[in-house]
Amino acid sequence: MRQTCYLVAAAIVMLAASCAAPQKTIYFSDNTPLDPHVQVENIEKRKEITILPGDILAINVTTISSITAGGMGAVDPVTIFNEGGTNFSITSSIGGAGGGGAGSSNKAFLVDDNGFIDYPVLGKVKLSGMTLRQIKEMMANRLEDFIKEPVVEARIINYRITVLGEVGSPGSIVASNQKLSVIDAIALAGDIPITGRKDNVMIVRETEGRREYARLNLNSRNVFSSPYYYLKQNDLIYVEPARIRRQESNEFLRFYLPTFTSLLSTAIAIYGVTQIVK
Repeated sequence: MRQTCYLVAAAIVMLAASCAAPQKTIYFSDNTPLDPHVQVENIEKRKEITILPGDILAINVTTISSITAGGMGAVDPVTIFNEGGTNFSITSSIGGAGGGGAGSSNKAFLVDDNGFIDYPVLGKVKLSGMTLRQIKEMMANRLEDFIKEPVVEARIINYRITVLGEVGSPGSIVASNQKLSVIDAIALAGDIPITGRKDNVMIVRETEGRREYARLNLNSRNVFSSPYYYLKQNDLIYVEPARIRRQESNEFLRFYLPTFTSLLSTAIAIYGVTQIVK
């Protein structure tokens, strides 16, 4: 009788251990009531990203008329401004994820360490610390001396996020729309398998001479309110391997424990059947 109790207890422990792990693989699993009604939460408006040194900007100028307002002669000023810059090849190591495309070439301007770009005719123009909306307005105002009613479009073409660790496809992601959340990035990287921890995802961010380390729990819905939920250019995401993944280097646990577990389960089943027959 005592042996039977020991075997049943061992089976219960093994069953509990096998059920505990899947609970940590579910996104946003906490505080989920069994309520059929839609839950609504107020969210803060996402802050506009600002330009940083090292960003590469594609700036395109158009106008409803090619008539010059300055002394540019017969040369079309729009062509002069749009042919400036340098050819940059921006690649994404995760199959062009995020719309960046693998090997796409763009005529663009590199923001130097002091926050300036070298723009045709205008010379040095400081852009760091400005939003894309502010840059469009500022550049349009300055180009009015040379172009009638200019319209300026600007975007960051190297808005790059790096995802490392326990994900399906580690690598870099280039987001052409300059908007990417940690969930978007992980999805593009192939999701987190059962061997990765969703409750301790690290974000590394460098800004204004500082390096910040933040931990996000993707099992919790509170992640949506984190200031690190929406990523910034050059952020790094690291997904830590779960305990089961870290133990793979142990040969006994990797090769013999599954066999031992199966044999033990079989022995318990046989023993239970024999006791019933008796």
